[in-house]
Amino acid sequence: MKRLATSSGHRAGVSRWRRFRGSAAAAGLAAVLSVPAGTPATEASWTDSEFGAGTLTAATIAPPVMISPCALDPGTLGTNPVITVNWRFPAGSAYSAPANVSYFVASGGSLANLTPVALGSNLSTTGPVSGVYTTQFKSGILSGLLGGSYGVYLQTKDGSGWVSTLAVANASMGLVGSNPTCAVQ
Repeated sequence: MKRLATSSGHRAGVSRWRRFRGSAAAAGLAAVLSVPAGTPATEASWTDSEFGAGTLTAATIAPPVMISPCALDPGTLGTNPVITVNWRFPAGSAYSAPANVSYFVASGGSLANLTPVALGSNLSTTGPVSGVYTTQFKSGILSGLLGGSYGVYLQTKDGSGWVSTLAVANASMGLVGSNPTCAVQ
């Protein structure tokens, strides 16, 4: 077989092609190695130019309305205090107790100390009488009131799970039950 003579131009082209292939492989390897470890893979992505429109409405749940005055009866030498508040649900609402109200107390009237309270021997609600409920927070949940202050709170809870802001009454007394006061906020 006769060997064909090749020109030096052809050899230079083959040599350039081999160098290019080597450089391309090195660049590809460098790109793969430069991806940070732990980079998550994309399962899918897309773009879409469609959009939707609608109206969003939000309900505002009104808090119970506390009726002034509230009262603090310190009991014997301030040892068994009872805070009594009269209140109603907002006009036009279909709420009723106990289903739509939550009760809370807070030592010192500080929301950082807010504690939920369930109806029972230390908390009772009667009514409504002409739409007005009467709730008594008794000594078992007012520990520490002796010579101090407490906040009592009511909150409307809607059947949807939404709740209102808190309605507040603050009560305080001096040592051995002196100077008992209660004020609706």
